[in-house]
Amino acid sequence: MRRVPVVMAWVVNAFENSSEHSEYYLDLDTGDVKFFCPMDFPEHAGAMKRFDSQPQRYIRLPKKERDFAVKIRKDFVESLEETDLKELLAKSVESELKFRNALMEFLPERRRWYSFQSERSGEFLKNWFLERGIELVEKEPPPVPGGAPDIRGS
Repeated sequence: MRRVPVVMAWVVNAFENSSEHSEYYLDLDTGDVKFFCPMDFPEHAGAMKRFDSQPQRYIRLPKKERDFAVKIRKDFVESLEETDLKELLAKSVESELKFRNALMEFLPERRRWYSFQSERSGEFLKNWFLERGIELVEKEPPPVPGGAPDIRGS
């Protein structure tokens, strides 16, 4: 089993933002996530060919499929106790945009939704990689260049 240290939030973010026009790769040596969009950047096509020709070094991340996304939304709705919100969201599970818009007025539930979605996507990705003989191991993100700003005030 190959162990690859990654910032799981970055891998999940790439998966969540996948589309038919973009591709994300995981560098199995560094754990970095690489983004390509050949439709907007034609030069990306060549880099993608190079990455695809090095399967021991790079792996293309899977695309988030619609059925998977709908299932996560349905599972989240089932986890809710507040019936008005539950009914509102149940009517919008088939559309990601309608679902997010329905959550806009409910800050605590919206935050809980994004955590729920990230957790489920992370579980899916860990299993997807395990099926390919790769164990994703969490690592600390690198420090922000120049350090994080001090927002505490004086």
